[in-house]
Amino acid sequence: MRDPETAPAVVERLTSDPDPAVRAAAARHPNLPRPRLTELLDDEELAHPAAANPALDVAEIRRLARTLGDPAGPCVDTLI
Repeated sequence: MRDPETAPAVVERLTSDPDPAVRAAAARHPNLPRPRLTELLDDEELAHPAAANPALDVAEIRRLARTLGDPAGPCVDTLI
């Protein structure tokens, strides 16, 4: 899952792979289609890898910070 050219459909399919490491790598892959990435943010197993996905947009990051609480406190908006 290190190939940045991996097709989005392949990355999406790999989020259902039997191997947990493969699923986590796919959740972090920047070519993961946005609808699937959003789904994975609510998946107990893959929420953390999905939250580390570089394709996650700023609005979603802010929503997560508000929903989950941010140990950095009010400075989170100034960093994003």
